[in-house]
Amino acid sequence: MPVRRPSHHPAHALILLLLAAGCASHGSKVAPATTAAAAPARPVDHVAAGNDLMSRNLLDDAEHEFRLALESDPNDLAALAGLGRVHVLRGQYQEAVPSLERATRVSSQTVAAFRSLGDAYAAMGDAPKAATAYRQAVALAPQDLATRGSLARVLTDVGEYGEAREICVATLRMAKGNPGELAHAYRQLGEVYAAEGKTPDAMSALYKAGELLPADPEIARSLGQCAVRGGLYAEAAAAYSRLLTLAPLDVNAKKQLAWVDFKLERYPVAIKNYEAVLDSLGNVDRYYLAQAYAKSNKVDRAVDLFREVARADPQNYKGVYCNMAYAYYDASRYQRAIEVAREGLAGDSASACLRFCWAQALDKLGRHEDAIPVFEAVLGDPAYAEPAKRELERQRRIVRLLKSKDRAD
Repeated sequence: MPVRRPSHHPAHALILLLLAAGCASHGSKVAPATTAAAAPARPVDHVAAGNDLMSRNLLDDAEHEFRLALESDPNDLAALAGLGRVHVLRGQYQEAVPSLERATRVSSQTVAAFRSLGDAYAAMGDAPKAATAYRQAVALAPQDLATRGSLARVLTDVGEYGEAREICVATLRMAKGNPGELAHAYRQLGEVYAAEGKTPDAMSALYKAGELLPADPEIARSLGQCAVRGGLYAEAAAAYSRLLTLAPLDVNAKKQLAWVDFKLERYPVAIKNYEAVLDSLGNVDRYYLAQAYAKSNKVDRAVDLFREVARADPQNYKGVYCNMAYAYYDASRYQRAIEVAREGLAGDSASACLRFCWAQALDKLGRHEDAIPVFEAVLGDPAYAEPAKRELERQRRIVRLLKSKDRAD
């Protein structure tokens, strides 16, 4: 007898499927329809995250965290301070000030906020406001030597030398036993003395700083600047040479050394140093380079550079034509000196210097009668009146002698 097989009717299959599902779910808990949302971060959490990111120089992420904190609480002082500090680190000083000023209205705010506000004002050239901010930072953290140094610097800028010196002397006491900090304090004190015009005291302080921290290029730079201010060009040359051994790629140091060499009349050395950084030279640097070439009797190169200077800034460098004329005159190229003098007078008709050079060149060419009216034209200029008067007497005397000789012949 055949075995009867189970039916495969669709309805039976659906029943079996439902039963299986029920068995599978037997004893298990049903998952809730929804889960509880994570608690939102508090402003203090965003500020902590922002400060951590800022310490790692992740400024965009730090700014994002501070702004999230301010979305929750627009008056959160820590978030405002953090946002301002981010702007300062980016060099966005004007954007930093509003946030930092709001953050520091409460005097108990962090030292970092006052210090950053001082940095922003100092970078914007507002030394008095910078000093106010730094004073508050120092009051909150008297042992913060870096902030004390910043305060001394801006006080020096505004001419408050007495207070600046007091801060530096106190910092020297605090830094005792720490050669690095002591060196920075001596450097700061030296810069205060230099600004006061007390060159010997300044040099003494800066030499002490250099002995304590001989590998610091900024101490060598300060020593060079102080020596220049005091007219001690040999000492300045030694300081800038030292700086370049510590920082061989320092373009500004190379230019300063070139200028010092020019002042020491070491013209070939000055030319070499200027030419080494030619692409970075400004108009003033090119002017001195041109003078160095002129002093070295390389007249054509000197004149080319003088013309570059005059083209770049014709209003402030009208007198360059006088330099050009005398470069030719000193090289005994008198006709070219006359041509350049007349060229310069076309743009600066009041120049007594150009007329005097013109007249002197005429004298050298033996054209004494032509020289007389040109010398007469500069008698009204106080700077040339006396030499022009003497030259006129000489020219007239020469003319009289020549005429008397002609009559005798």
